[in-house]
Amino acid sequence: MNTYLETAISLILIILLFSVITYVVQEVIAVNLRLRGKMLWKSLAQLLDGHTLPGRFSLSRDLPGTDKTPLTTELFGHGEIRSLQKNLQKLPSYIPASNFALAILDIIAQKSPAKTSNLLSDFNEGLKTLDTKKGSLPQVLKNLSDTSADLKELQNKIEKWFNNYMDRVSGWYQSHTVVTVRLIALVVTLGFNLNLIKITREIASNSVLRSNLVGIAQQVTAHPETINLAYSKNFEQQITEISDRYNKAIDSAKTVQEKQQLNNQMVDERKNAADNYTQKSLATIDSLTGQISTINIPLGWNRDAIKKDFLGKGNSVDPVKTGLVLAGWLIAAGCISMGAPFWFSLLMQFVNIRRAGVKPDGRDKKQK
Repeated sequence: MNTYLETAISLILIILLFSVITYVVQEVIAVNLRLRGKMLWKSLAQLLDGHTLPGRFSLSRDLPGTDKTPLTTELFGHGEIRSLQKNLQKLPSYIPASNFALAILDIIAQKSPAKTSNLLSDFNEGLKTLDTKKGSLPQVLKNLSDTSADLKELQNKIEKWFNNYMDRVSGWYQSHTVVTVRLIALVVTLGFNLNLIKITREIASNSVLRSNLVGIAQQVTAHPETINLAYSKNFEQQITEISDRYNKAIDSAKTVQEKQQLNNQMVDERKNAADNYTQKSLATIDSLTGQISTINIPLGWNRDAIKKDFLGKGNSVDPVKTGLVLAGWLIAAGCISMGAPFWFSLLMQFVNIRRAGVKPDGRDKKQK
């Protein structure tokens, strides 16, 4: 029983470490490829111009032409949105609701055939020029305008509606990262030659290896902060805090120059946070891979391992061995993609079970 439990703990620990590596790699890719900015643009293109949100695999591809998304292009070219971009060649990854509301009110009001000095009236006339077949924006804004007593109330309702839509966009982005994590998990599995069937056999038959892994597992569960920091949402929380802090200051700024200066400072601070996160993440990966390399788990690629795993008599490919290797890879990739939080919680439970089983034996010995 103890052998089975220790084998399970060892396997969970290995999957946990590689799950953390996978998560960190995914976040580094998202930060440096600016996937959030692209997701924001494409989700707004769906809202404003009825442009079909691309599949998850298309998130990092080039944006569609301006002829297909005229209103979205106009929005991102508006001063309220351009002021958020220090580098105009890069998309913003975050748009405050107040900036969106002011920009969309002005853009639609400018479409009024006969402009007046009444912005609300111009806005309502401009709504009539929008193509109701493209996007849900015209009908939504008409409903908000019809239920608003004045321009200020309409602006507040647009901001609230935009924030609700952005909550859904966050869910879409998380859905995208699920696929990304699975692909990265497969790459990590192949890169490390992580054959879970082979590793399970080795751990079950090697008491020294099993003991070393259980010892590391106990250290990890005794100091959960070492793992929690690696896969927590600290970076996203930090970016949100920076954005909220500066956006409040921008909203209260009295001049355009002051707003632009505050926005540039926000962009710089967000960039520094991203650079620091990347450096810490890479250091975390180095630490985890170094820890793994000291355990002597059967990982990696070498000639002897390839012969043993794939070849049979006469150095010909053995279909049974090859099938087991493929199965071991798929199981490993599938387990890794389930996420570090799940495996860390499971590791805590198994380690606690083992501890609960050891204590009675210790007490019996003392009584004797």
